[in-house]
Amino acid sequence: MGDINKMIQWMKDHEGKVIYEQVRPWGTGNPPRYDCSAAVISALRAGGFLDNSGGNYGNTETLYGLEGSLLQPISQEQVGRGDIFVSGPKGSSTGNNGHTGIFLDNQTIIHATKYLPYGVNGIVTTAAAGWLGGPPVYYYRLKDGNASGGGAAKGDVQPQCFIEMNNGISWFDGKRRHNLPNKDCQEILNRIYRENNGKDMPAIKLKGADEAWLVRLDQAINAKA
Repeated sequence: MGDINKMIQWMKDHEGKVIYEQVRPWGTGNPPRYDCSAAVISALRAGGFLDNSGGNYGNTETLYGLEGSLLQPISQEQVGRGDIFVSGPKGSSTGNNGHTGIFLDNQTIIHATKYLPYGVNGIVTTAAAGWLGGPPVYYYRLKDGNASGGGAAKGDVQPQCFIEMNNGISWFDGKRRHNLPNKDCQEILNRIYRENNGKDMPAIKLKGADEAWLVRLDQAINAKA
C-alpha cells in the first residue's frame, strides 16, 4: 500500500529546486528538469504507488490509463489531501493540452508548471483555482493509500468525531472532548473537516445507558502516561 506522506514529501523536497521542461523532464540537467506528469509519476513512485518497471516514461495519458485501478474518480467537492487532478481531453492531453498535480488540501495544490510573468518555473505550491488547467478537469483518489502506508484512502488518520447525547453534543478533537453550545458549532466544525478530508466528520450516538461510555472516554483522556 502506498504512503501519501512520502508522495507529497517528494514534491516538497523538489519544490524550488527544479525547473519546468517538457524535454528531458525526468530530473536530468542542471538544474534538474521535470514537467507536470513526470513530477507526479515520480512522486507516486516515491510513495510506493508505482514501481519503476516502466522506466522514465509517462504523461497525462499514462495517468488517465490508471483510472479505475490506482486512480479512483471522485467529485471536486470530495477533494482533499493526497488526491490527484488530471486535466485536458482524454486521448489528447499531452504537451500543453493537459496538466496534473497533487492536492495538499481542498484549495491548494503542488505541481510542476511554468508561468514566467509570475516568476513561476518548477515545482510550486499554489491555490488550486486558476492553476488546474482544462477544461475538463478530473479528480482522483489513490486506491489503498494513506499517510501511514495502509488503510483509509486519504490523508492523515485523525481520530476526531462528534458525540451525540440526549442532552447535547460533544466534539472529540483527538485529544480532548469539548461540549458544544449549539448545533451551529457542530455545523461549522463539520464544514471545516469536510473541506480538508472530503467527507463528514464521524458521529457517535451515545444515548441512555450508553452515555456511561463518556466517563470511560474522559478517564482515558486524563490518564497519566
